[in-house]
Amino acid sequence: MICCINPNCEKPENPDGQTYCMTCGVKLVPILRGRYRPIGFLAQGGFGRTYLAEDIDRLNQRCVVKQLAPNAQGTWAMNKAVELFQQEARQLQQLGQHPHIPSLDAYFEQDNYLYLVQQFVDGDNLLKLLQNGGIWQEKQVKQLLLELLSCSTSKLH
Repeated sequence: MICCINPNCEKPENPDGQTYCMTCGVKLVPILRGRYRPIGFLAQGGFGRTYLAEDIDRLNQRCVVKQLAPNAQGTWAMNKAVELFQQEARQLQQLGQHPHIPSLDAYFEQDNYLYLVQQFVDGDNLLKLLQNGGIWQEKQVKQLLLELLSCSTSKLH
């Protein structure tokens, strides 16, 4: 599988061996920064898209590539989106190997888009947990907060 990184592509997943996206016709980028192979589409939001990728320098270890492609109009809005994306990268770098937050592996620009690469954490995200399990009880929320706070306070000491 190869994934089209055109942020406007409606169906970015393509079979291996394709040179151009079967949906939007854009030339496919098989490897980003000479290292990261986008293999699947994960999500899209107001600031861009996230892709499942393989890090070919790490024996195809899975990672997540975030692409900044904001739905922003005007110079001020675009500059603010870039600032927030850079801030996210700095925060990921600062948090390091926190057990509940993926680590930052790379931050780069390619073909006029900014990317950050972070550790892939397999499993459901909080939204899926809530959708599957319903509303959390106070005990579950406390447990999550205690886990997060115990890890972050140990980094402060």
